[in-house]
Amino acid sequence: MGKSPKFMVFHLRELIYTVVFILLGVILVISLIFMFCNRSQKDREDETTSGKYEPGVYTSCVTLNGNPMDVTVTLDANHINSITVDNVSDTIQTMYPLVQPAFEDIAKQIVDTQSLDNIQFAKDSQYTYTMLYNAISDTIEQGICK
Repeated sequence: MGKSPKFMVFHLRELIYTVVFILLGVILVISLIFMFCNRSQKDREDETTSGKYEPGVYTSCVTLNGNPMDVTVTLDANHINSITVDNVSDTIQTMYPLVQPAFEDIAKQIVDTQSLDNIQFAKDSQYTYTMLYNAISDTIEQGICK
């Protein structure tokens, strides 16, 4: 004799409530997972689609002793692609022979480093470098996303 059968009695209402609460809990957990996964994917998409620059070609004018020349910067969303000087007159090339080499040096440093920080100026032409650097940085700032 030893073992007698044991019966468990459940009320149908309690079983239904338990199943409903378990289903609600599972739905809540799944919806929270989808909410947070989608948000992190949107954040990643925003980071990749929005860069630090507004793509385009930006130009500013620099005047040396009444002679204008144009500084042109080409940007894409995340990079400085090129920096050029246009409309350099013969007067500027003759009266300011260090302008073109100084400009090319600054432009190369900025495009290589993709930054306006830590640009090396030649000691013999600080004023020329500073003037050109300011013109380039002002032109790049036109394309910075705000």
